[in-house]
Amino acid sequence: MQFPTLVAPTLPLLGLSEDERALIERLQRAGIAARADMALTEAYYQGAYIVRNLRIAVQKELEFIRTIVGWPAVAVDPLVERLFVDGFRVHGATDSDDYLAELWEANGGDAEQSLAFTDALSMSHCYWSAGSPLESGGAPRITVDSPLNMSVLWDLRGLEARAALNEYQENGSKRGTLMVPGKAIHLAQADNWSQWEVVDRDEHDFDFVPVVRMSNKPRTANRNGSSEITPALMSLVDSACRTLLGLEVSREIYSVPQKIILGASEDAFVKTDGTPKSAWETYITKTLGLERDENGDLPDIKQLQAYDPSVFTKLIEMYASQAAGLMGAVPQDLGLYTEGNPTSADAAQVSESRRDRRAMLRQAMFGPSLTKVMQYAVRFDNKGSLPEEYRRISADWRDVRLESPATTSDAITKQITAGAIPATSDVTLKRLGYTAVERQRLEQDRLLERGRNLAATTAEPEQPQAE
Repeated sequence: MQFPTLVAPTLPLLGLSEDERALIERLQRAGIAARADMALTEAYYQGAYIVRNLRIAVQKELEFIRTIVGWPAVAVDPLVERLFVDGFRVHGATDSDDYLAELWEANGGDAEQSLAFTDALSMSHCYWSAGSPLESGGAPRITVDSPLNMSVLWDLRGLEARAALNEYQENGSKRGTLMVPGKAIHLAQADNWSQWEVVDRDEHDFDFVPVVRMSNKPRTANRNGSSEITPALMSLVDSACRTLLGLEVSREIYSVPQKIILGASEDAFVKTDGTPKSAWETYITKTLGLERDENGDLPDIKQLQAYDPSVFTKLIEMYASQAAGLMGAVPQDLGLYTEGNPTSADAAQVSESRRDRRAMLRQAMFGPSLTKVMQYAVRFDNKGSLPEEYRRISADWRDVRLESPATTSDAITKQITAGAIPATSDVTLKRLGYTAVERQRLEQDRLLERGRNLAATTAEPEQPQAE
């Protein structure tokens, strides 16, 4: 499908107005104020956060040893794996809309959506934005923007954007886009890094800012939402990392049984040339053959008990159990295979049910943001107006539950036999796991098969009737 040309090219203006400069500074201040918390949870998700050492059991000289616990990713990734949008339906339709599907596919929506879900779940929210086509006849742009790069001013309800600034790096230089009602101003920072220069102005004259916030667990007092990597989980991660650090240090220092030698002279630890022996030479050689002292007494040698690593591993298992409870994760995801593996596929499904419910709740949270950015894209493709049929659209999500094909097929077959559902219904095929593209192809194959059967029936010669 060829999308119509929307915006006539205009010559870029060379400078920013005073109001635009003041707006950029205000947006930059707002972005800096909100960035610290998001950068912290992102560091935990990436395993890049360095946990502070208490310097009680581990000395400062050993702080270079890094221990990483990947539990924050376990709080985010399984939910991302369950979230996938197959398409978008208009009100009253039973299948995805072809026009919206082309818009989605033209912008790589299937690949981009996982980026948005990961950012929203790990950093509390992300942004979707729509824009004019990059080329004549192209599709309107739909992009995912990191909350670390985007800063937005909202209306009094906190739902509609009044202005937005997206700052990013491109080929080693800083660039940005200022979006206000009626236009988008593309910027590049000057060589002295002191001010912005206008590269282009997209004067679309639409009375909206095409930026949508996708929030995870928003509240009435906090529309930005909150991360799945909660303070409670970060505290457990810190404790587990410090315990692992203690385990590493103990393994290096106390894993070899230590000896105490009482009553030995200093000469026992000196070489024949008078130089002291190294620790390794002292431990493996002459220590086992010490001489008697002047009174004829042998030195008293005692061996200390080697450390027991279970002191640390039991603590780590306790932290892992608490973390699993916070995340709704099965124990096996955190390495606790001793706490009971599922005995069957049904048992595994039950153990995953809590995260399935969380994923379905995220569908309800994220769906309106996705439909809104699609409506913005449609408006960019229709000179700023929204056609009546696209005023009510909804996202078509895949089922979050991972069921075995055999179990699902058996249940669907019984429902078809009982007459509860038609065999070739789109709902039936979706429940069986077929994607929107596969369901369309199956419908084409059914129509083709009906045509062949009809042609074969018409071509059969009539049988003569018996007298």
